[in-house]
Amino acid sequence: MATTRPPPEHASLFDSFRRLIGWMRANGAPLLVDNLAPGVSPAQLVKLQGKLGFMLPSGLRAMWLLHDGQRKPLNGFVGPLHLLPVAWVLNERVRTQSLLARLRARPGDWADLGVTADEAGSDAWLPFAARGPTSLVVHAVSGRVFAGDLDDDAAPLALVADSVPQWLASYADSVEAGEFELLSGHGDYHLAPIDPELDAAEAPDET
Repeated sequence: MATTRPPPEHASLFDSFRRLIGWMRANGAPLLVDNLAPGVSPAQLVKLQGKLGFMLPSGLRAMWLLHDGQRKPLNGFVGPLHLLPVAWVLNERVRTQSLLARLRARPGDWADLGVTADEAGSDAWLPFAARGPTSLVVHAVSGRVFAGDLDDDAAPLALVADSVPQWLASYADSVEAGEFELLSGHGDYHLAPIDPELDAAEAPDET
């Protein structure tokens, strides 16, 4: 019997998760891996789409089929952010609507933030990772990923990737390249981006 080839977004996401899981296990962060939930059922995604009133972008749908976010809100998989399970999305989307309201109040900044007029005028947005005022959200029609920050009035939403699979691959690249370090907090520990300017300032003066 011939093996069915998975859709490209599944293959890309599976590889990115594999790389991240391998790095975390090899670098003393197994709790971040163990906190990942198994995939959601297609029926649950259909139910979510009915509540949202729009279709899920294919990349996000593929990610949730692999992992339905995290089991618990601490020990985040995405830096300090909690990778959201499907059941949390509607509640967290209230914050996304607040981000949109702030974005729409600043039409002159849309180009600099990478937001199109169609995206800014649409309500087809949903979050997939969040903690406190910060989040990662995706526009359901374009499939593009934006970083959201309720504490940043100047840049409430800013483009970070053209799709969820691209975003996860970029995150895996950065982790494997040594651009993150393991720090305590937000649960037992979390990954935090290394600040090269801070490292340079703390480096001993050899002159």
